[in-house]
Amino acid sequence: MNEKTTLPVKLPIKEPGAAHSGLSDWYWQRLSAVVLAVLLPLPFFLLVSVYGGSVDQQGLLDLLDHFISRLLHTLLIAALMIHVYMGLKVIIEDYVHVAGLRVCLTGAMLVVMTGFGIWWLAIIWAWGG
Repeated sequence: MNEKTTLPVKLPIKEPGAAHSGLSDWYWQRLSAVVLAVLLPLPFFLLVSVYGGSVDQQGLLDLLDHFISRLLHTLLIAALMIHVYMGLKVIIEDYVHVAGLRVCLTGAMLVVMTGFGIWWLAIIWAWGG
């Protein structure tokens, strides 16, 4: 009997993340995608209108100066930030295996995204007076 006996190999078990089932992440990702699908064509339509000559610069500024327009921009940036955060968080959790680096990358991502969101909202709510 010259059979080799092998010891069972213990594979590391990955602990579930903060989301556990991932349903919450999936829900927010899809909800933000629907909001983006509805709101993103509007800025492109305005861009085409301006470059096509049907809306001049003053008409565009008058249109963007309304409260509803600012509210839609705020909703757009919120949906964009949620969508980007959820997508990048999943990518970081899947491909960065060192916990400390994962936390640092997620934190850096949040700082950059928060700064960008505040900058965008400050511009939107400050123009026009």
